[in-house]
Amino acid sequence: MAIKHIFHVWLLVAQNNLQNQLLTISSSLLFVVGKILTFVFTLLTVSAIFTTTSAIQGYTLPQAVIFAVIFSLVDSSTQFLFRSIYSFRPVLLRGEFDLDLVKPLPSFFRPLFSGPDFLDLPLIVIQLGALVFFFFKYQFHFSPVYLLAFIAFFTIALLAAFSLHLLMAAFSILTTEIDNITWIYRSFIRAGLVPTDIYQGAFRFILDYLVPVTLLVTLPAKALLGLLTLPLLLYALLLSFIFLLFSLSFWRFALRRYTSTGS
Repeated sequence: MAIKHIFHVWLLVAQNNLQNQLLTISSSLLFVVGKILTFVFTLLTVSAIFTTTSAIQGYTLPQAVIFAVIFSLVDSSTQFLFRSIYSFRPVLLRGEFDLDLVKPLPSFFRPLFSGPDFLDLPLIVIQLGALVFFFFKYQFHFSPVYLLAFIAFFTIALLAAFSLHLLMAAFSILTTEIDNITWIYRSFIRAGLVPTDIYQGAFRFILDYLVPVTLLVTLPAKALLGLLTLPLLLYALLLSFIFLLFSLSFWRFALRRYTSTGS
């Protein structure tokens, strides 16, 4: 199916989802306010940590703030795109996924793309504004090359997030469990609030390769700050490609073991 047709379907379901969220404006506003306060407290937490020392693992307070903003931006963007993963389990239990598999859409459309969360959009706009504000406030060197590298690595980060969410959806098919898996994922992602370089040992290995928080958060921030090296670039490209292939293979494996309501 052509990408433009898939995008057209996504626009339709996104419109329906937005209308549903606008039906309860008061609760939606409170939800947005809560997200904004969480973002503010995140920045305050990082500032409190890094103001007690001149640097941690060579990173200064201005750099840590940029890392924290980009962490929040990546997290909000993935929440906006893949929010429907949280409601996939009831779809499985009710047998509705059977109908999705016969539709002319990718099999992973329903669990990943059918429920974009528009309540994250105001926060994404604020985070982009904060990123620009702090970047120039702390007088970082601006380079079009760094900006293009950031956009490229941000795209790679979203691709890695797609792969991780597809793995979670596959696990949900095999176990009919999703909540605990997503909370484990989010617990690891929180480690990206600060540069993953500060971690050591087995936990650093997990963040670099198993739940690639480094790929999701740290590398886009390093790209914008001009801290990337050729090995990091090769690492990002290779790991994102491996994760994508593995997640698609595991998704097909899970579909072959899917027991429909008609079985």
